[in-house]
This record gives sequence, structure tokens and C-alpha cells, in this order.
Amino acid sequence: MHLFNLPENYSLKNDAIAGLTIGIVTIPQAMAFALLAGLPPIYGLYGSLIPLIVYAFFASSNFINVGPVSVISIFVFQIISPFESPFTTDYINSAVILGLMIGLIQFLMGFFRLGSFAKYLHKSVISGFIQAAALVIIISQLSPGFGQELPVNGTYFGKVFYLISNISLSHSLTTFLFLSSLSLLFVFASYFPKFPTTIMLLILSGLASFFFDFEAMGVTLIGEVPVGLPVFILPSFSLENLRLLPGALGIAFVASIGSVIMAKSLEENQPFPLDVNQDLKALGLAKIASAFFGSLVPAGSFNRSILNIKVGAQTQIAGLFAALVIIFTLLFLTPMIYFLPQPIIAAIIVYSVYFLFDFSLIKQLFATSKTDAFYLFFTTIMTLVFGFVYGIFLGVFISLLGNYFRNKTTN
Repeated sequence: MHLFNLPENYSLKNDAIAGLTIGIVTIPQAMAFALLAGLPPIYGLYGSLIPLIVYAFFASSNFINVGPVSVISIFVFQIISPFESPFTTDYINSAVILGLMIGLIQFLMGFFRLGSFAKYLHKSVISGFIQAAALVIIISQLSPGFGQELPVNGTYFGKVFYLISNISLSHSLTTFLFLSSLSLLFVFASYFPKFPTTIMLLILSGLASFFFDFEAMGVTLIGEVPVGLPVFILPSFSLENLRLLPGALGIAFVASIGSVIMAKSLEENQPFPLDVNQDLKALGLAKIASAFFGSLVPAGSFNRSILNIKVGAQTQIAGLFAALVIIFTLLFLTPMIYFLPQPIIAAIIVYSVYFLFDFSLIKQLFATSKTDAFYLFFTTIMTLVFGFVYGIFLGVFISLLGNYFRNKTTN
């Protein structure tokens, strides 16, 4: 293992610039994804800081950025919310224990060299799971986006139908902030892709919220966020926590596969070959360490990893610079976070997860392999109907079954 995998033409300046950029981008995403997971925003910032530091020293990939991600956040919410009320002490304790379980499972997967099995999984199954996750995340943001409570029970599409049927009950200013922000994000991404739209949107909306008192007008704000760095904690364990184990296995499986696929796709840009199993151990250690500081479960982020390369990162030292940005925010900027409107955060989440839809792959599969297209849509539907854990495992099962009969027919 080579510490930081330094290339021959290494430039600390490149990593510093990339790290500062990624750190700034991470802050709104981390807070948004914490809310998505049913946790206060501060736990998203904690989940950005500790993993960046731990992963940097043990990673095999030069470019994977670890921290809060949308898919894992909604996964966490779906696993814990049937047992505990979101944003409560018991819920936070369960989230910490869930993170420990996932980290331990992922570390053991790397230790026993199970990472190589990722190559046997259909890309269509993984993509189908991600499409479903994107839909679930978008639907979950309709409530803060339109300022009305949606039914807790029922199907996802039932919630959409309820919103459409009761659109007149939406909060006018909340709806305006959500839709206008979402439109701005897409317009600027198309015509001014290098403009820091997300950051400017947060700054301007926060200032408007402060000066015009959005809270008095009925707009839900982020609210109080503690100042200071995370402290070491010992979670409270009980036998009831074992009910989280199936979900932990599901998240560990999904997070590992996603990270392996992501790291392999970026491998050609680094000087030393990727060690998949070492990376799984590094990701596991990052989750274990961050859990003891009460953080949201971290994972490899696809969009921030791609951005990492685009802005010139060469090693995981960029992640250490990003961690410095998070530290500065925790020490000095959290009082400003109070005034951020939740519909703006909802718009950022919807905008972020839109890019999880892989329309080009769907089109390609329909043209080249109807079987793989079936795997994709089967996994998507099963995930929406039965949930994340059963959805991914049913998708894997049907693809393995299909491979078995295909090989049997060929032989």
C-alpha cells in the first residue's frame, strides 16, 4: 500500500484547490442528506469530516470522496423510521449503531477479500436500484418542497397522487422557493455550468430569510445547529438493535458495490492499481470511526468523486483540505445555517439526485439487450414495492438465475 498514492508530477496546490472546492460543495449536500436520513443537519457535517480524514490514510482509490450520499441517507431513514421517531435521541443512537454495523460488515468484506465478487453483478441491477432510490428521494422532498404533510403510510405513487389532489393546500411561499430554486439550478447548470449556483443560492436565500423573516411567514427553516467539533461518544447498545442488522447488511452490500464500481471506473487516472479489498477496509474503518462521533453513515459519493477529478485532485490529500473546510464551518459558520429555508435544501436534493437517472444506459439496454433492460426495470419496481433491502437482493437473485439458465442453454 502506498500512502496517498502520490503521482510523479504531484502538485499540492492542485489538491488544495480541489479540496477547498469539494469542501464547499459538500456542506449543503451534507446538511440536506442528514435531513433526508431523519437526522439534524449537524450530523451530516460530522459525517463529512471524520470519514474524509480516516479514508485518506487507508484508501486505495485516489479520487473517491466519502461522506453523506442521497441513496444511503434514504436507506437509513427507511430502516430506522419504522422503529424510532426521526430527529429523536433514540433515532440518533440507532443511526450510530447502524453505522457501526455497516462499517464492521464492510471491513470484514475487505478482510476476507470479497470485493472481487462485484464483477459478477449486473450493471443493470445496480442501475435499477439507483433509479428507484432516486424516485424515492424525490418523492420524499415533496413535503418540504410544497409545505404540506403527505400521508406516512401508503405507496410512493399514492403520496404523489395525494399531493396533486391537494395542491391547493400547499404553502405558497414555500412552493415558490422550491420550484424557482429548482429551475435556477437546472438553468444555470445548462448555461453557466461553472457558476457556483448551489452556494450562491444558499447565501442569498439565507440572507432573504433573515431580513424578511421567512419563519414568520410560515416557511420551515433548518433551525438551530450546534457550534463546535464532534465529540467522542459511546452509543447505547441493546438486543433490540439486532433488528437493524438486515438493513445494515443491505446498506453494506449496496455501498460496497457502488464504491467498487465507482473506484474501478476512475482507476485509470491514478498511478497505482486499485486494491478493491483494501478500499473496502478503508470505507469500513471510515464508517466505524465516524460512528463514534455521531455522524450520518458515509459512503462513496459519485458526483463529488467525479467533481474531484474535474477540479484537479490528484490524491486523497484533497480530502484532507476538504475536511479543513468542514472544520471551519463547524467552528464559525453554524449560526448562519439557522436561516436556511428547507424548501431550498429540498430543491438541492432533487437537483442532485436527478443525475442518478441513467437515461443513456436505459436507451442502450433497450437497443442491445432486452434481458438486461428487464433486470433494470425489475429491480426498480421491486425496490419501490418491497423496499431497498428486498429490492436489491431480488434484483441480484433474478439476474443470477437468468445467467444460470442462459449458461445452461448455451452449454
